[in-house]
Amino acid sequence: MNTKKREKTKAKLLKAVRLIITRGEKVSVSSITKKANLAYGTFYRYFKDLDEIYYEAIEELLFDLALKLGPDLNSIYPAPLRVYVAWYIVIDFYKDKNTATWLLDHPGKINKAFLDTQPISEEWIQEAIKDPKLPLFTKKNANHYMKVRTYLFWMYANALKEILKGRKIVDIYTELMSASNIFNFSKNTHELYIKTSIKYFDEIKRNHF
Repeated sequence: MNTKKREKTKAKLLKAVRLIITRGEKVSVSSITKKANLAYGTFYRYFKDLDEIYYEAIEELLFDLALKLGPDLNSIYPAPLRVYVAWYIVIDFYKDKNTATWLLDHPGKINKAFLDTQPISEEWIQEAIKDPKLPLFTKKNANHYMKVRTYLFWMYANALKEILKGRKIVDIYTELMSASNIFNFSKNTHELYIKTSIKYFDEIKRNHF
């Protein structure tokens, strides 16, 4: 099989699993190959197991989400508020119970997926530091975020557990952010950012989902 055909077949498998994930259906080799209209055995020519394709599909979905919502997020001001909204988006993104369960079974994949998205957050933070309209946002706030984000990954696992209990995403997000104060803002500023980020998320969701 030539390289071009192999790439096309692999893309069909990934497209199938992405569709299954976004519909909240259970991922299996049978469901993937059936949706891709391929033979069952074809799957194992491209992926060693479900974990490999699951993670690759999640990475693609996150990348596509970033491209799709990039203009909306970049229009939000001030820049630190984008980080709040981005955390809300990521929590909502994994609200499908099958995907949430898979991520909880593979905690290392959660960390890697988040680390892959961090350069975007870091760009926003650097923008905030240089913004003359944000004199109170300094390198100390940025350094605080860099220290606390590792713990946010752990907290995110708990957020997934709360999703599986059927709790509302807005309540889970509010609790996670209230507990973390990612930039070490004053209490009033932090609470304002949480409330404002919820409003922005609702607007983004109306426009895109």
